[in-house]
Amino acid sequence: MHLLFLRARGRYASYASILKLVVSCGMLLAACGGGSSSSGASSNQNSNSPITVWVDADRMTAIKDFEQAFPDKASLIKAVVVDRNQFPAKVLLENNINSGWPDVVFAEPDLVAQVSDAAHHFPLDLSPYVSADIQKNFAGLDACRVNGKLVCLRNDLAQYVLWYNAPLMQQFGYSVPTTWEDYQALGLRVAKEHPGYIIGEFADAFTLDEYFWGGQCPLHQVTGDTLYTNLSSPKCTRMAQLLDTLLPTGVLSRKSGYFDTGMTTLGNENKILMLPGPSWMAEALFKGTYYKTANHQLAAAAPLKWAADTQAYTGALGGAAWIVSNHTKNVQLAVDFVKWVTTSPVYLGHAANFPAYLPTADVWSQTIANDPLFASNPYPVLKQAAQELDPTYSYVRFDDRTIFGTTVVTPVVTSGATISSKLADYQAQLVALAQAQGYQVTTTGP
Repeated sequence: MHLLFLRARGRYASYASILKLVVSCGMLLAACGGGSSSSGASSNQNSNSPITVWVDADRMTAIKDFEQAFPDKASLIKAVVVDRNQFPAKVLLENNINSGWPDVVFAEPDLVAQVSDAAHHFPLDLSPYVSADIQKNFAGLDACRVNGKLVCLRNDLAQYVLWYNAPLMQQFGYSVPTTWEDYQALGLRVAKEHPGYIIGEFADAFTLDEYFWGGQCPLHQVTGDTLYTNLSSPKCTRMAQLLDTLLPTGVLSRKSGYFDTGMTTLGNENKILMLPGPSWMAEALFKGTYYKTANHQLAAAAPLKWAADTQAYTGALGGAAWIVSNHTKNVQLAVDFVKWVTTSPVYLGHAANFPAYLPTADVWSQTIANDPLFASNPYPVLKQAAQELDPTYSYVRFDDRTIFGTTVVTPVVTSGATISSKLADYQAQLVALAQAQGYQVTTTGP
């Protein structure tokens, strides 16, 4: 799965002089959150009980960094590398035998949502353990709130921005668009004046997050067990119409998505003029073996907004979180680990992607400030976009992206159907999946 790739290899040097200024949070766990509480946790607590932490291979660095910072706790941390896509199903099995749950899990917010229902009954409510002062310094934390509970802490974000080729834009005499209307108008100019160059893609299911979430389409907004979805909303149809206008011109890649060979070829040929994409895209795709972007070429612009809207919002593709199990026998150690690993610059200050905890993100900014890949420092744009994730969007207990690919993208790419003509089909699929997961569905107002 592509998302496993997104939070890939770290490559950055140590910034010891900066870390000295902020490492106190990592050295004093109490400073990273609120006081202790056993609310919602197993009543059989043991401060000497080991904790099992489920991670992927890339997150083993987090384990090692924590153990180095707290060697007296090292013997109590048992890290297990797992395929976290199996996490929800494993929880159900463990619930059946009443044992075997991990204490801490690294997973995407959509997986967190899947184990936060009554059937899975997995996450510990972290609200009593994480102070309001700490919570307010996280970006993207809305994804961790379910029915008033704080069920996770964000590790990193994958907020969309508008990546663009700064030298080419200057050479062609184009201004960077700030609205979706400007984006459409520029796309029509590019198609006429510089055919073969692209300003985006519509070839895979990731475009759901790229355009429709980022364009404020009400895909799914959850309150309690009620889910509101309305693909006939003008906030959805306006984006479909924009894309239907641009697709026939060739300025949106319709055969190759982010990771496909065709997009790699476009990158190597310097034909990617613009590409709305997540924060990790610079490191994971534009640099290295994918698009092989020349130095001092890539720049980031703010997420696009509609001219009639006062606020710009954006979507995300990836980003993850840490969950504590309400079955843990050592809630203090489990919570302390999660607080440290999500806030400490010792770990995330040199990570491969944008940290969700903004004070640590400010430390992480030094990893890209002088990177020769960029035409200008992208960090101010990335930080602002991190705080513009659409707060009305809710992660849900079903896979909305895959059905977008089969119901919308595939007919558009293979048979020339319009996106506008497929929204009703996609709406029907969303409703059916939501109802199968126990949601009460409404299409008339959140």
